[in-house]
Amino acid sequence: MNHHYLLQFISRQLQTIVRRYSPEGELIEVLCPVTQLADIFDDNKIYDLFIPGKDIPNVPVLLSVNHKFTYAFVPTKTYSCIIGPVYINHSDFPVDNYLADDGLYWSDKVSECVLDVFEENILLVYNLYRDRPVDKTVLYMDRDVRSVSDNKVKKYFSDLIFRNRECGKNHNPYDQEMRVVLSIEQGDIEGLKHGIAEDYSGEIGTLAKNRLRHTKNLAVVILTLASRAAIRGGVVPEIAYSLFDSYSIQIEECKEILPIIDLFRSAEFEYARMVKEIKQKKDEDNSKVGNPHVNKCKDYISAHLHEKIRVNEIAEALELNVSYLSSLFHECESIPLTEYICREKIKLAKNLLIYSNYSYSEIATYLGFSSQSHLGMCFKKLTNMTMRQFRSAYGVKEW
Repeated sequence: MNHHYLLQFISRQLQTIVRRYSPEGELIEVLCPVTQLADIFDDNKIYDLFIPGKDIPNVPVLLSVNHKFTYAFVPTKTYSCIIGPVYINHSDFPVDNYLADDGLYWSDKVSECVLDVFEENILLVYNLYRDRPVDKTVLYMDRDVRSVSDNKVKKYFSDLIFRNRECGKNHNPYDQEMRVVLSIEQGDIEGLKHGIAEDYSGEIGTLAKNRLRHTKNLAVVILTLASRAAIRGGVVPEIAYSLFDSYSIQIEECKEILPIIDLFRSAEFEYARMVKEIKQKKDEDNSKVGNPHVNKCKDYISAHLHEKIRVNEIAEALELNVSYLSSLFHECESIPLTEYICREKIKLAKNLLIYSNYSYSEIATYLGFSSQSHLGMCFKKLTNMTMRQFRSAYGVKEW
């Protein structure tokens, strides 16, 4: 990449000075579009303001001087640069301020810059050297993190510890929380029941002054712990995250406390059941016996349920005679191969009728049936219910 051209473009765009430094802090070049533009800080002084110690920031850092002139330090993989000064007329500009000597004087040539434009140019330099671009929140991340430890928070923390000790108030033990989490991770439904039912004199903690908000915050914490435990137990992350999102939205819309508790408890058990099913499936696969051709046939069907499955195509994939495969499957499973295929597709159709808002024709197409009526006929034969009756009885209503 032509670093010089990029920084020259930034300098002209913002009408300010751009300094480029090596990873060791040595000045490489200074770019300035206006010859009359001067800076009260020399190249070493401005660098030292951003790097007071040995550690170079790994994200862009903004600095205001006398609440008037602004600079930006932008690190990249091969160099760092300092952009500024610019004048930003923004009363709520959330950056650190450096108080310089009142006797120091900037040239009148310092350009005024719109905050959004300044941020965009900083991110242009920073993101060009990253695999994944970031937005402007990264510019204020360091300040946000440090502000968490301000005096107000420390004072509240100190007062809270004192009040809890005076009242003999304690949180529930950590090992109880871990028993619940490990039960989910292991798919242990009974262990989860016992963990939740344990009685302690302590309390969960105060996550908000408003009781409803406190319960919602608690629910999000529990969902987070449960979803991560499920992932460690083998649940696909995308499925665990999607379930987390689904429960979070429902919880946020609740207006009362008890439904929130019901929801996050339901989520804990649902995650545990998902892990249990995965472990059972693994155990079944490990202990799977029987004819290897039949097992491969089932695997083929499972992988192609979204297609129109023909017996001759299965036989061709397994390099077997069609008649031999059909008779072998019937002998081992006590069911015709075509009927087994139909049953597996109907299982998936049930799932779609319960949890999706797909139309009947869409489900038929999705599962490789020739028509909606063909699917309906097969569905009625195996369930003694029409698809409409089944969805009405078991379908999730919130679509």
